Amino acid sequence: MFEIILILLLWLFICLQLFVLAAVLADRPLTQSLKEFPQVVVLVPARNEENNILECLQSLVQLNYPKEAIQIWVGDDNSTDNTAQIIQHFASKNSGVHYYKVDSNLGSARAKGNVLEHLVQATEANYIFVTDADIKVSPNWVRQLLPKLISQECGIVSGTTLVQGNTLFKTWQGIDWTIGNGNLIGLDRLGIKSTAIGNNMAFTRNAYSKTGGYSKMKFSVTEDFQLFKAIRQAGFGSYNLLDAASLNISKAQETIKNLLHQRKRWMIGARDLPWFWLLIFGLQASFYPVIFIVFGLNQNLAITIYLTKVILQTSFVLLIHVRLKRGIPWLGLVSYEFYSIFIHVLMIAFYFIPIKMNWKERTY
Repeated sequence: MFEIILILLLWLFICLQLFVLAAVLADRPLTQSLKEFPQVVVLVPARNEENNILECLQSLVQLNYPKEAIQIWVGDDNSTDNTAQIIQHFASKNSGVHYYKVDSNLGSARAKGNVLEHLVQATEANYIFVTDADIKVSPNWVRQLLPKLISQECGIVSGTTLVQGNTLFKTWQGIDWTIGNGNLIGLDRLGIKSTAIGNNMAFTRNAYSKTGGYSKMKFSVTEDFQLFKAIRQAGFGSYNLLDAASLNISKAQETIKNLLHQRKRWMIGARDLPWFWLLIFGLQASFYPVIFIVFGLNQNLAITIYLTKVILQTSFVLLIHVRLKRGIPWLGLVSYEFYSIFIHVLMIAFYFIPIKMNWKERTY
């Protein structure tokens, strides 16, 4: 009986992969064009980002959108490095860029959510875009996300973010992001709404106001999911895009320690997910422990299931890279399983170790 339950869990995981792959295959890129160019604002929370913020700002001022209709506001979250000076110098040469010093908490808002609350209150545009200081945005980012907010009555829209780097460790992280974003898109198309990507999202001021804003919300270390959930609960629609025009590029974590703290933050935030998401994440997290147990009971069946998983996973990554017009990371792809097994075991152990999560030099 025990063996049957374990095998059923593995095949449920395989079926989930098949459904998500089929949903992404059936999805078609949006071909929407703007007939008007309303005022928009891009908000960038920044804390100790002296190594990243300049490249981010350079990509933002090159957005393919009328300069008179877009403002860029950067919120300095008590940085202790040269972040403030870099932003201020850049703003002095670019009239559409604004520096905002965040030195207080509004209501229950903390950390990134608090910065966003300050910036939303300081600006007036009805369409609000959010990205991070370590992101390089696509030139057509605003033009691609905005039509969904204007014409489809969506309260919040999210694009796709991938990670890139010049080492194998960073390439593996990139594949992780590819699979994660692909799952988000596939499940979205299946009607299972999950979250927005905090470094690649846009929402309407009306939807944000109806939630009460971050100052009225319970604090969460995953502020993007928190806002997404609140906007959905307020009765607004949502949409996640998968196309090259809405693709933003993030920098990978430099060390395993930083990566583990990043993932622990996500796992802490996932506690508030609906039951069906906890079931999905449970299937994903249990795959490797269960496959090892089944291997000891029935080697041929375990190998068959494992190879099926690898084939589906590889096909999924290739499909998404083609859709996003990205090069195929062949070396990372063929060696990804070694990293995946190692990091999954490490993540589970790190999650349960009583060590506080450290993010942006704050502990939670």
